[in-house]
Amino acid sequence: MFSEEERSQVRLLGRLLFVNPFGEERQDLERRLLGRRYIRRFRVWHRLNGEMSANPNLAGLEALCDQLAERGLDDGASSPRLSADWQEAWDLLVIYWLFSHYSGPMSRNIYLEQASEEASAGLYGDFLRDYERLMNGARRARPTEYQPELLFALYHQAHRAFNYIYDFIGGGTTAAASLRCAIWESIFSHDLRRYYRQLHSRMNEMTTLITGESGTGKELAAQAIAYSQFIPFDPRRRRFAYAYRDCFRAVQLSAIPQSLVESEMFGHVKGAFTTAVRDRQGRFENCHPATCVFLDEIGDTPCEVQVKLLRLLQTREFSRVGESSIRHFSGKVIAATNVDLSAKSVQGTFRQDLLFRLCSDVIQTCPLRELLDGQEEELRQMVLILARRLLPAEDAKSFADESSDWIISHLGMDYPWPGNVRELEQCLRNLLLRGHYAPVVKGQSAPVADLGSQMADSGCTLAELTRAYLQSLYRREGSVLAVAKISGLDRRTVRKYLANER
Repeated sequence: MFSEEERSQVRLLGRLLFVNPFGEERQDLERRLLGRRYIRRFRVWHRLNGEMSANPNLAGLEALCDQLAERGLDDGASSPRLSADWQEAWDLLVIYWLFSHYSGPMSRNIYLEQASEEASAGLYGDFLRDYERLMNGARRARPTEYQPELLFALYHQAHRAFNYIYDFIGGGTTAAASLRCAIWESIFSHDLRRYYRQLHSRMNEMTTLITGESGTGKELAAQAIAYSQFIPFDPRRRRFAYAYRDCFRAVQLSAIPQSLVESEMFGHVKGAFTTAVRDRQGRFENCHPATCVFLDEIGDTPCEVQVKLLRLLQTREFSRVGESSIRHFSGKVIAATNVDLSAKSVQGTFRQDLLFRLCSDVIQTCPLRELLDGQEEELRQMVLILARRLLPAEDAKSFADESSDWIISHLGMDYPWPGNVRELEQCLRNLLLRGHYAPVVKGQSAPVADLGSQMADSGCTLAELTRAYLQSLYRREGSVLAVAKISGLDRRTVRKYLANER
């Protein structure tokens, strides 16, 4: 049916379906498929000036796919039956054709304020006709394994995942691109073929732990994962099983009195304690399989609640406070922390067996200093995005330019932003109100000589200074291994000092 070059192109288009869209392999495949027509507009595909930036190669890929599909349909009726290997290649060409042709309307529907699922479900009739026309256009030796309703549900999921990751995680540096890749894999795994065949209905069994400094967007990463869960599509009723915007439930553990954490998470029955005047549902109740319960600051969970959470993760079962009947949890748990849970487990304040249950999937967010990577253009991009949250579009650009110039001249590109994006937001508010910003956290750039003088004047012992230094490092870095590397001490010594913290 095809020349050798066309056969190679068909197989490469099939591979394009299964690679991470935020990774380097995607760019490499686009380059191989388009040759001289490939356009390299930016090193990392991301928002520019706070706006969507189109991949300039998508139109060329769609045109190539159209050409190959039409050629296959023209020759398919008179060609011999497809071999098993070539039938798989044809199936993937069809799947890519369907994905690219329904990409625009699906992406637009995701941004609708309400009823986005209904709008996308309305596309299924046309989708099914195109699926049958293309899948049955070649002489098949056996039926295809790719079912239209499952493909349609996965397309809707893939567009949600791409758009929310792209929207929530900004930046054109390697660190930003790596974070987007990690979130994509948290949703789909690294093997999309296995995801299609086996994992799409089981990813809610994988607990995700998001680590990183305060202010680095851990909740945004959790929301991107929650809004991108697999939601089945019913082809007879032409509707999705759930609304994806209802898939995120957040529990801010640090904001809840410890005596009420268990009730907030698991619910209680009337009379379970003095103030329990009526039955109350917990966050783990009435969850469908796509529901994601986000436990922020998981390190603050009381020890007695950790036992109950461990049981939920092990058995998917729990009980309300004050009752003996068993309830079932069907959703996914996403936890986040800005502290080193391994250090807390050494101290005995966090259960090690719970830590192992949480870390089947770990994502580490990037501090702002890594997202910027010392690049002035990245700072200006980030400032513009944040300025648009403060001012109308017509004023945001000029304010962003003024603010960026002030930051560069007064703080410098090497300022470490200890408060991360949250601090940058407050910096812009200060500049908007007063025209200047004084960092709240002092001494970030103190010369070594001055630091030595301060230490000598403090009256602290060497052990106390070492402990304070290591504690500060692990709060910033989030891992004992990183602290050991920076400080030049072995991990056992670092753990000893952290274990002595009271």
